[in-house]
Parts: sequence; C-alpha cells; structure tokens
Amino acid sequence: MARRTERIALNAPTPGVDRHLTVHRYGAPGARPKAYLQAALHADEWPGLMALHHLAPLLDAAAAAGEVVGEVVVAPYANPLGMDHRIGGVVSGRYAYDGSGNTNRNWPDLAPAVAARLNGPLSGDAAADVERVRGVLREAAADLPERTPMMQLRKILTQLSADADHVLDLHCDGEAEAHLYANITGEERARALAEEMGIEIVMLEEEAGGGAFDTAPVQFWRRLAEVGVEGAEALGAPCFGTTVELRGKADVSDDLGAADAAGLLRYLVRVGVLAEAARDRVGPAPDAAVETYRLDAVDTVNAPAAGLIAYQRPLGARVSAGDVVAVLIDPAAEPGQDRTEVRTQQTGRLFTYNEHRLVQPGDRIVKVAGTEPLSYRKLGALLED
Repeated sequence: MARRTERIALNAPTPGVDRHLTVHRYGAPGARPKAYLQAALHADEWPGLMALHHLAPLLDAAAAAGEVVGEVVVAPYANPLGMDHRIGGVVSGRYAYDGSGNTNRNWPDLAPAVAARLNGPLSGDAAADVERVRGVLREAAADLPERTPMMQLRKILTQLSADADHVLDLHCDGEAEAHLYANITGEERARALAEEMGIEIVMLEEEAGGGAFDTAPVQFWRRLAEVGVEGAEALGAPCFGTTVELRGKADVSDDLGAADAAGLLRYLVRVGVLAEAARDRVGPAPDAAVETYRLDAVDTVNAPAAGLIAYQRPLGARVSAGDVVAVLIDPAAEPGQDRTEVRTQQTGRLFTYNEHRLVQPGDRIVKVAGTEPLSYRKLGALLED
C-alpha cells in the first residue's frame, strides 16, 4: 500500500494566512503494531526534521515492496506554529506565543475521560481490553477542546499518536551526545532503539512529571487503574514512548540525518512494524555500548551567576563529583576575581552543554548522568523547562 499524505488544515492566526500540518501514513489503517514519529515539536530543534526527511524514501520503498506489516504515521514537522516564531531572525520555537508555555509540557491526561466512557470493569481478556480501551481513547481525544490554534494543534497530534504502540518524539539538546528518555516500563524497547541508532545514553524514569508529549500515552495506561478502571492493572504497558535527543541544535546534515533514519528504520523492523526484508536497505547498526541511567541521577548543573562560559571538560567525558566542569567569567570583575568555578555533584558522563556561551543565573550549563540518585532531583519534577 503506497504512502498516503494528508494536509490537515489549522486555524489561521490572522486573515490572509493559511496553515496546515502534513502527515504521511503507511500501511493499512488500524494494523498493528502502530508507530508514530514526529519532529520539531520544539520548533527550534531541527535534526529530527532531517532524520524524517531521510526516513521518508526508505518508508516509501518499504511500502512499495509490501513490507509495512503494521501502520506508520509520520508528522515530519509537528509544530508549524512554532516554526514561524522568529525574533530578530532567530526561531524561538520552544514556547507558545499564546502564553500556554512549553509546547512539550502539559499534554492531556485522558485517563479520567476514558474511565467515564468505559463505565464499568474490563473483561479480563487483556488483548480485547486493550483494543476496547484504544477505541474509547480515540473518542476522548476527538472530544478535546480546540478553542485556540495551539489547542487545536495539540488535539490533532494527540489524535494521531494516542493509540500507538510506539511513539517516537524527535528532539535535540543545545550541544550534546545523542541520548534518549523513556519510562522504565519501556526499558527493553528503549535499549533496542538505542542499539539500532547507535545511541549510548538511555535515561529512564518512573514519573518524570511535566506532561511531556511522549510520556502522556505511556502514563495513560498506568493512570487507568488510578482513576478506578477495574482490571486495568492487567493491561501492562501497551505503549512505548520516548524522546530521542539527536545531539545538538547545530547537528543538522545529510550524513547525520541519513544515519538517524537508518536507525529508525532498523528499530521499526525490530519491533515488527516493518518486515525483516526492509532492513536490507540500510547498513547494520553501529557498535554502541548502551548505558542506562536513572533520570533522578542526572545532575543538571546550573549557572550560579551571570557570565561567559568556558567549558573545562569535553562532551562524553567521565567526571567525578566535585570536578570543575565549567568556569564562569565576569568581564566586569577585577582581574583575579573574574572566574568562578562550577562543579558537578555527580560521578558519571558529561553529555550536554548549553549552546549559549553567555548565561544568566539559573541557566543550565551541563548535564552529567550518573548512577546514584541526587537528593534535589524529585520524582514528578525531573524535566527541565
């Protein structure tokens, strides 16, 4: 079955402006497993756009050869509203201009609405119950409000992804090694994705908090039991969701995009969305020593004052608690008093930088992934805004 491409009309912010969301669909509607992939929900993060650009012809070829076993839904750019948010020629893209905040936070919790619609216990047949719940979930998503352009976009993206088996949300950091985030229930799939993409760093959490896009469809299944759906505990974790951080904002190239697309294709084969024959179109997975870390063991090192950053350790460096990872320089201070050392509290791997070299107090400078949970990192409040 050939690719089907939709142009979903979006509300115009002003007369004379037309907006739409492009969505590519592969495979028979409703076929399982279903994978949903999107890029640039944070509209200033573009490596995912390049990855999906290179994935499209691979999926086209797989569709032409009859190798799409399940269903694949791709939003090559997830936030056309944010892509137009320019100030002085710079795309801001991370926060909605309507005042609703970070576009990757506070995605809807549909468990209460689904519980109300179910109006009674599940049957006890896990496979049948999962499909029943998914049907009701689609109904609940269709009833989400769409009063504003951003509310409408959130509703559409939720409808596209809420019932998927695999939700892959492609992002990037400022400057970083490739890494990904996932709920601990999806550890096996997270490791599989990391292996196929050559990603060495996997962050796992029980409850990140913040309502990120990829966590909403995962937490939904846990929340069903919490809101009183009898028998929901037996459903397990039907959805795997992940945020894939494709290095840093400047890491946009054909070579990187093609490598990322190959990894995504290999993962879709590995989890049965595509037939094994599709793997022959890309090379083998790169060697990667995948390491898993708890998200509450990631030290998010913040700037204690304003200044110019001079990083002291390279990305990927192994550091120890107490090591100096950066120096803040105050150009207005007296010589000899113009450099402030910034140290990490964690022993582990330094894997991100702030892409800006002039920072203000409280700005995140680096992240260090370790193994020992840090007391200031709290369950339900683990995401940086």
